[in-house]
Amino acid sequence: MSAPATSFSPTDLARAKDPYASLAELRALGTVLRGSGSWLVLGHAEAMALLRSSAARTGFIGQLYRDALPAGAARDELSHRINFLDPPEHTRVRRLVHKAFTPRRVNELRPFVEALCRELLAPLRSEACFDLIPRYAHPVPALVISELLGVPPGDRERLTELSERVSLLLGLGGLDSTSKSDALAAAEEMHAYLRDLLEQRRKRPADDLLSALLAVDDHERLSEAELLSLAATLYSAGHRTTRDSFTNGLAALLPRRELVEQIRAGKLPASAAVLEFLRFETPTHYVARRLEQPLALGALTIPAGEPIVVMLAAANRDPAAYTDADRFEPQRWLAEPAPPEPVSFAFGPHYCLGANLARMEAEVMLETLLDVMPGVALTGEPLRWRHSGLFRSLAALPLRPRG
Repeated sequence: MSAPATSFSPTDLARAKDPYASLAELRALGTVLRGSGSWLVLGHAEAMALLRSSAARTGFIGQLYRDALPAGAARDELSHRINFLDPPEHTRVRRLVHKAFTPRRVNELRPFVEALCRELLAPLRSEACFDLIPRYAHPVPALVISELLGVPPGDRERLTELSERVSLLLGLGGLDSTSKSDALAAAEEMHAYLRDLLEQRRKRPADDLLSALLAVDDHERLSEAELLSLAATLYSAGHRTTRDSFTNGLAALLPRRELVEQIRAGKLPASAAVLEFLRFETPTHYVARRLEQPLALGALTIPAGEPIVVMLAAANRDPAAYTDADRFEPQRWLAEPAPPEPVSFAFGPHYCLGANLARMEAEVMLETLLDVMPGVALTGEPLRWRHSGLFRSLAALPLRPRG
């Protein structure tokens, strides 16, 4: 059986007025399509099967950056990113990271997150309106990842700003020469700082993730390039994904006052709302894979060696997996049996290392916001979205502390 064909390219999403409507039209053609230059996987079951497959590879992405970037910090970081490694390197690095990045370490951060949320929200209660992103949604995950890694408080804002500039390189094809030069310079500055911090931790270990990564007791330790790439990747992904999933989802939640009151009363767990945030307004719309050997997805077989784009945002709204898939309904996660987990953090061998941390942060951010500001509401201003095709986020989230 041959796959339906389409001229669609994932970069087309950047120009879509409503990307979810575009993805729904595309998915109506089939859950696996032949796109412009790649296979497209849009169904939830098919996405899960592909992401879980041991034949799926991502190393070619790291090679793209090695080919496209000049020698230096940015090329080193992107070519060594754990999500762009294939076995056996990926297996070794992930095993070593798991020894340091433990559930205990994530759980121990919760009191810090709770105190930080209350500290940031306190001055906002007396304001007529405010933009939640720069005042709360951005600084919370940025400061949490700084605390996790052991970055001194005085340097945290600087490192967050550098990581934002470097992250533009993930969409290398759409960068002009000035933006690319700025991102490359930011990578050099960021890696110089992290290199010095790693040296400090070698001499004086602390109770932080960098020290734990350096101290992993294993005959195969992480190399300097791997350590630097891990630290930079955690800084970038550790705040952007949490910020965007939280604000994107909150914009869908706040108009539903009955849901807000259920969360405040403890009748609807914040964890269910956060799962729906991730499903309904997916911040990262797709990931790329290649197969080392052919893989059957339903009646179709995708051959080895060809590029595949897994459309996470389409899979998360697949009506075959979710009832009323285009409706924001956190209660769906309380059903027995619950629907399948969203694929927002991918799945399988490359499941996001920081997924548990991101979910914990978003839950605490939501619970604290609704506790400190019971009547918090949207101002009614039109929401402006930023969409690169790969990433979708709000440019601002104007709120009133009292509805």
